[in-house]
Amino acid sequence: MLTTQLKTLLSSHMKCHTFFRIFFINNGFQERNKKLSVFSFFMNIGYYEAIIQVRPRKSEIEKFIESSLKDTHKADLSKKKRTKGGIDYYISSWKYASALGNLLVKRFGGKLTLSKKIFGKSKKKGRVVYRASILYRIFPFNKGDILACDEKVVSITSIGKKIVGKNLMNGKKRTVDQKKGYEILEKNKTVISKTHPNLEVINPEDYQSVSVQNPRKVLSNKVEVVIYKGKVYLID
Repeated sequence: MLTTQLKTLLSSHMKCHTFFRIFFINNGFQERNKKLSVFSFFMNIGYYEAIIQVRPRKSEIEKFIESSLKDTHKADLSKKKRTKGGIDYYISSWKYASALGNLLVKRFGGKLTLSKKIFGKSKKKGRVVYRASILYRIFPFNKGDILACDEKVVSITSIGKKIVGKNLMNGKKRTVDQKKGYEILEKNKTVISKTHPNLEVINPEDYQSVSVQNPRKVLSNKVEVVIYKGKVYLID
C-alpha cells in the first residue's frame, strides 16, 4: 500500500516538501508531530549509523534502551534484531548510540567496546559520517550476589563503572578487579546447629555441623550461607 502511494506521488514530479507533506497526511501522520520529518521518515525504513550489541540479553536493559530511544528526538531505532548471543539495536545516530552505551555502563555496569569506520560524508553539513559497532557486555552477576575474588569473599553492593562490594569477613568496602578473576558463589539455605561457644551451622554439602568464618548475632534459626574452599560464610 505505502509502496504504491510512493510511486504514484513520485511520478507526479512535485516538489520534495510537497510530496512528503501529502504522503504523510494520506497515511495518518500529524503535520505538527515533533518527530515528523524527512529525516525521521528515512530512519524508520532502515537507515542507521550505529549498532548497539547487547550480550547476553537482559530484559531490564532492553527496556531501558527502548525507553531511551522512544523519549529522545536525537535518534531513532531503525531496527532490532535478536541474535544467538543477545540482541542488536540499529540506531540512526552513532553519537547518540555512543552516549547511550556509556550511560548503560554507568547505570548497570558492564564492559563497552566501541569500533567505528567512515560510512560517508554529509554534503549538507560537510562532515564525515561514521558507522559504529558498540558491543555492550553485561556482567554475569547482580547486586547482592556473592563473589570470591583475590582470595576474599565479597557481597556485591553496587555495579557501575566500578564494581563495589563488602568483605564478608570484616565488613569493609572494596572494589572488585575483574582482571584478577572471580568466582560466583552459590547461596544456600541452612539452619543454625549451635550458638555456643562458637556459632555453627549445618553444612549444606555434607550435613555436618561446622563453624562459620564470620560469626555474628543472628535473630533467626534459618540463615543463608556460601561455601568457599570448604569454609562456610554467613550472608547478611
